[in-house]
Amino acid sequence: MTKSKQPLHALPSSGIKEKKPKIFYEHGKDALGLALSITSMQEDKVLRKVEKHHQPQAGKPRSERKVRATDTTKRLAETKAMITKQRAQSKKEKAKSRKESKVRLRPRDDTTVEPQGSVTDTAPRKRVSFA
Repeated sequence: MTKSKQPLHALPSSGIKEKKPKIFYEHGKDALGLALSITSMQEDKVLRKVEKHHQPQAGKPRSERKVRATDTTKRLAETKAMITKQRAQSKKEKAKSRKESKVRLRPRDDTTVEPQGSVTDTAPRKRVSFA
């Protein structure tokens, strides 16, 4: 890289700090070289970070974790099936109890069935027609 220095025209007023001359790079090969060096440094940093985060843990291999996950999903599916079975059973019991309560509340028919199969009317029903 070729550097071109800019001359200093003003001397510093205080003797404590000295001004450093500004360095300007020429366009073309110098700029490409600078860009390449910057990108290589950045890539090295990124690769170091990636390696740091992707180191395998020495304790347990990954395959065992997957096996445990499938076990938990199986247990979850079994419990869901058990819950749905219990819900269906309680629904059937509710329907049965509703039917039984309707049967108890319903008045008995006026007709009685004899063991021979003939039906006898104990009291004739009154018929009402709405015109």
